Amino acid sequence: MLLKRKAGILYPIQSFFKNGKFDIFCGDWGNYRVLNLIKGMGFKVLQILPINPICRISFSPYSGNSALGLEYSFLSVDNLVNEGLVDEKDVEEILLEFERSENEDKIDYVSNFTFKDRVLKKAYQRVKNGILGELEKFINQNQWVRNYAAFYSIKQIENGKPWYEWDEKFKYYENIDWQKLFNLVDPDIFYFYVFTQYISLKQYLSFKEYTNANGILILGDIPIYVSHDSVDVWANRSIFLLDSYGYPEFVAGVPPDYFSEDGQLWGNPVYNWNELERQDFKWWIDRLMFAFKIYDWVRIDHFRGLVAFWSVKYGEKTAKNGFWVEGKPYEFFDTLLDYKPVLPIIAEDLGIITEDVNMFRLHYNIAGMRVLQFAFSDPDNIHLPHNYDKNLVAYTGTHDNNTTKGWFRQENPNVEFIKKYVGIQNLDECNITDELVKLLFSSIANLVVVPIQDVLDLDEKYRMNKPGTSENNWVYRDCLLNQKILELSEKFNHLIHIYKRV
Repeated sequence: MLLKRKAGILYPIQSFFKNGKFDIFCGDWGNYRVLNLIKGMGFKVLQILPINPICRISFSPYSGNSALGLEYSFLSVDNLVNEGLVDEKDVEEILLEFERSENEDKIDYVSNFTFKDRVLKKAYQRVKNGILGELEKFINQNQWVRNYAAFYSIKQIENGKPWYEWDEKFKYYENIDWQKLFNLVDPDIFYFYVFTQYISLKQYLSFKEYTNANGILILGDIPIYVSHDSVDVWANRSIFLLDSYGYPEFVAGVPPDYFSEDGQLWGNPVYNWNELERQDFKWWIDRLMFAFKIYDWVRIDHFRGLVAFWSVKYGEKTAKNGFWVEGKPYEFFDTLLDYKPVLPIIAEDLGIITEDVNMFRLHYNIAGMRVLQFAFSDPDNIHLPHNYDKNLVAYTGTHDNNTTKGWFRQENPNVEFIKKYVGIQNLDECNITDELVKLLFSSIANLVVVPIQDVLDLDEKYRMNKPGTSENNWVYRDCLLNQKILELSEKFNHLIHIYKRV
């Protein structure tokens, strides 16, 4: 899909500033004010991180128990109250049991998970007798919800253990007698999990409708892999390379690169592409069709893994000893075109990208990515703006990069090259973030995206994620945009106007 010339902001849902009365611990998609401010700055694209269920330990949106469905702790409690689904006094009583963090710029995931869980259980008990018919209809229209609700219900019976350690009557999905499931699983627990997705999807689609009505498109993100302990692997064992006990034979990662000398060992089970092809890629098609429903454009993380992926034998301590395995990219996308004739897909094609990956991307007119923080080494660097093509998404940095100010202060970029390229005599007398944002906007790339941290010109303390580490990631929450909106609106509308990103 060919992009049109626009400017966007990378602003994760969970990082939205506080807005509602019960918007306490984490950003949510009930915050329509943030959309008004984005519109006021002139941005036409809102890029977000994955909003599928996220990991309860690492908080990573790239690791969770389900590739389909939404992270229900991102829903708006204020909207639940306004719609009469839960009593305001009940919510206030629940909230009294939580300590309020003094850190306005940090997400409190643990409190948010617990708070939303308890509020939703109140809401479900309040409305369940009148909504069961709607929930059954929702299941019939969204078949993945049945597996999702069953998985989480069984997890409660199994005290949170991963599916590959469950009792055999639950472990082997293909042997489950669905007619007898409610003899083993509490129906109220099952329908509660259906309810969480029903309400979340309803709220989120209203958020998307408002976003689109205000001239803003949502660029969503899906991880290429899923977690071992997930609905997807439990219910679709044959499309992953697992042994007879349910453990991976090989796991995913990337070889040594810019981010890590040992590579990155992600630990996700890798796909059995031969079996996926035999099934006409149904699991992947269902996943992408859901993504096309909730996003206007879809960024596929680690896109190169569709062409060839780094496979590491299960049990290795690092990713160094892996090897490349070919996928079924053309077979997969030719099948996908039968369902979606125009593919609104953006490829995250960073890292080790070979010519076969480029050829695949170009064959389907899929936009790639460029990142200015990777650019300043030599004139042939593909991340330098003079080497861009039009059909690209260009960034100052991504969620995996430092902020631009932090990058410049901490990561020893080639200052002399930057000075010559940007045309500045003394970088100490200018704002490096402003200079690179201006350079980005002036480029030929049809879509440019600026992370919220660079919009606000923040330093390294506000970085979203540092690959290869497990501390202090994914917790950034904005507390400044609302205060600085007048100056930022003037600044970005000016850039959008002079570089024709309208």
